Amino acid sequence: MKRMIISLAMGVSLFAFAQAQEATPDAPKKDWTIKGVTGLNVSQTSLTNWAAGGENTVAGNVYLNVDANYLKNKWSWDNGLRTDFGLTYTASNKWNKSVDKLELFTKIGYDLGQHWYASGLFTFLTQYAKGYEKATDQQNGIMHISNLFAPAYFTLGAGADYKPNEKFSLYLSPATGKLTVVADDYLSSIGAFGVEPGKKSMFEMGALVVATANLQLMENVTLMTKASFFSAYTHDFGNIDVNWEAMLAMKVNRFLTATVSTNLIYDDDVKINGGPKIQFKEVVGVGFAYNF
Repeated sequence: MKRMIISLAMGVSLFAFAQAQEATPDAPKKDWTIKGVTGLNVSQTSLTNWAAGGENTVAGNVYLNVDANYLKNKWSWDNGLRTDFGLTYTASNKWNKSVDKLELFTKIGYDLGQHWYASGLFTFLTQYAKGYEKATDQQNGIMHISNLFAPAYFTLGAGADYKPNEKFSLYLSPATGKLTVVADDYLSSIGAFGVEPGKKSMFEMGALVVATANLQLMENVTLMTKASFFSAYTHDFGNIDVNWEAMLAMKVNRFLTATVSTNLIYDDDVKINGGPKIQFKEVVGVGFAYNF
């Protein structure tokens, strides 16, 4: 199963690479390029004397994706913010979060020729609020399974970046440090997210591959995808952590957009019901979006 996940993610990355290769390399027009999208998706269900049963629900999420990229002479500097937070309300379970993400990254490169850059990469990933396995756990006094900075992931690496155009990037790093932080006392005490019980951090040294693509599939339809693969030298080398994200955005008009977002994760250090499991999330939304 693990090999299937890796093969699938690699396949999508290679597909994106092939699509990006067909595009004409984009000539830089100015030193800084800043662009992004923010939006709000909302859904609601109201039932009155409904014979089939059910309950009233309200759900929504707000997101912000911003890129600020610099390109001049032989230097490039790519920066990004990805954040998303959503809640779901039902009469029986009250409010419970559905999506929760805060990610920052920066990558600097020096042009070596033939679209290759000597690059350094830093990323940070965490969430905003406590998470529970079930919506009713908080009401029943069952402890949370995640929190702000629990976990938080910091990565810092050096390597090479292949960028044939602005639509595609393949980053290869044989030397990447990954720091996992579990700042929550309770989660630290049970050794969550791979840290030793009672410890609040774990450091790994390994190899990292990151493929990203932003493709215009057709008019008003855009696919944005990123797949990262990390294997630690310090323990269990050959076990590969996978984090694959994709978002398909279909623009209805200037302000209305339909989106399908998926996130597939496999991490040996994250134990679910006794062992590592495939994690998968899908969010389908229709709402207001503003591009800038």
